[in-house]
Amino acid sequence: MVNGNKKKGMFVGLSMVLLLSACTGGGGATETEAPKDEGETKAPVAEEPAAEPAPEKFEISMFKGVWAAIPPNDGEGLKAINERFNVDFKPQLVPMGEAEQKLSVLMASGDIPDIVGFESPSSNFYQWAGQGAFLPLNEYFESGEYETLNLIPDNVLTKLTVDGKIYAIPQYFRVKYRNSPLIRKDWLDKLGLSMPTNYSELLAVSKAFTEQDPDGNGQNDTYGFAMSSGIDNEMQMGAYYDSGTWLHKNDKGQLIPGIISNGSKERIQFLRDVYAGGYVHKDWPIMTYQDARNLFWTGKAGIYYEGTPGGKGLFEQLAAAVPNAVIEPLPPFVAPDGSQGYQGLSGFYLLHTLNAELADQPEKVKRILEMTDFFATFIPKEQANPDNPDYDWKWGGLGKGYEFTDGKRVLTEEGATKRPQTYFMTAEWAPNDEAVDMSSSITTPLQQAYVDKSVEMWSKPNFVYIDPTMSVNSEIYNTKYWELHTTLIDEQTKMIIGDQPMDAWEPMVESFLSNGGQDVIDDVNAKIAEAGVEGRWQ
Repeated sequence: MVNGNKKKGMFVGLSMVLLLSACTGGGGATETEAPKDEGETKAPVAEEPAAEPAPEKFEISMFKGVWAAIPPNDGEGLKAINERFNVDFKPQLVPMGEAEQKLSVLMASGDIPDIVGFESPSSNFYQWAGQGAFLPLNEYFESGEYETLNLIPDNVLTKLTVDGKIYAIPQYFRVKYRNSPLIRKDWLDKLGLSMPTNYSELLAVSKAFTEQDPDGNGQNDTYGFAMSSGIDNEMQMGAYYDSGTWLHKNDKGQLIPGIISNGSKERIQFLRDVYAGGYVHKDWPIMTYQDARNLFWTGKAGIYYEGTPGGKGLFEQLAAAVPNAVIEPLPPFVAPDGSQGYQGLSGFYLLHTLNAELADQPEKVKRILEMTDFFATFIPKEQANPDNPDYDWKWGGLGKGYEFTDGKRVLTEEGATKRPQTYFMTAEWAPNDEAVDMSSSITTPLQQAYVDKSVEMWSKPNFVYIDPTMSVNSEIYNTKYWELHTTLIDEQTKMIIGDQPMDAWEPMVESFLSNGGQDVIDDVNAKIAEAGVEGRWQ
């Protein structure tokens, strides 16, 4: 475990102008002359040691997509970063939904910022890394100088490596507690329904949530669940049914992507039945993520998805709209192979790359890594309080950037500009998922009850499937698969809304395989065999 207090004072020198200088006049030591005999010489006075030069001030630019509101570039949090690290930090933060497109334009212009953020190691990341746009970071990972870099697992670094060179610094994210279905338990109770354990029961619950006035307002204005374009909220009730999990095998014994598996076929049939029955909003194929999410959190849909502890403000929104609401995680179904659990995550989310032109500015690179290391240093629960100066500084100061009530940090919108974390926004590298305090910022009983149930569910043995593809890097997967994935989503959307029969499933799979999908499967399986990894439950 990395102790947040180890960093106390580590960067003070970066934010102070050193005041040491050779003392002169009344400010320094004076010489006392005594009477001396003829020819007596005066003993030399030792010179004051030369002052250390003040560290150079660097201008550091950054481009990054964020989910939060975009802060102004004159906030106190930004000024605090500049003072502490002796930099002129210039973050260009954009909405995450616009980031990929804006980044493509920026990269094409050739005017690349010092730090470039990605949501994930996308095909663009691999392409630009291969073209030499980013700085290889192997020497910094190998130096052992930066504690948080030492914590990053090898399998994560493998995903960020091109031709043997590490091109990005990932941010910690949990393996457990991924986004998964959650349900209005109070609606189940009101209608006398049990928690569904298969898609047939889930269809019946969706029908009841739509037709039996679960909110009791006497109007026909509720839906079984919410979903948006791209089949977002796919109702993946376990790793077996997950479109992104490599769990199923073909007749050659090769692992295949879940989106073409029998588990996904069963799930798409369920969604087709839901759409035909009107248990999901008819506009879902063109509905935005924000609009679909809003249906649930305003109390108009009974099932959606969320991670743990959940997005900021969502539980407060539902609690305000429906004070007596009760939310619980919807447990995964027992699959035909006997498994019951969800796929785990990769252990990281969001990453930073550095401009290749920084190769001849090693001191500037070190300054960037010092900033990164500070923000990524894990502060354990018992030290995450206003008494810890690093914690207090990162969150903008007690009473300014945050409040601290009953042992929990409470963030306000008005305090966002005072928080340095708002501007650099790097997750702390926890030693494991259990070390993360899931309740650190919870302010509503509704959310606390959900978190308690979620942690209980995710703590079951053999509940988390570790996908072997998370430990390998396939170039053909990074490029070709996502092009094919878009076509698969389009075809499956047509099946759901009835424009294509379910009989079109096998032709869809054959088209995927013949148009490059089999090449993807071959390469991914070869990389898995080469790495000596396999899928496992933990």
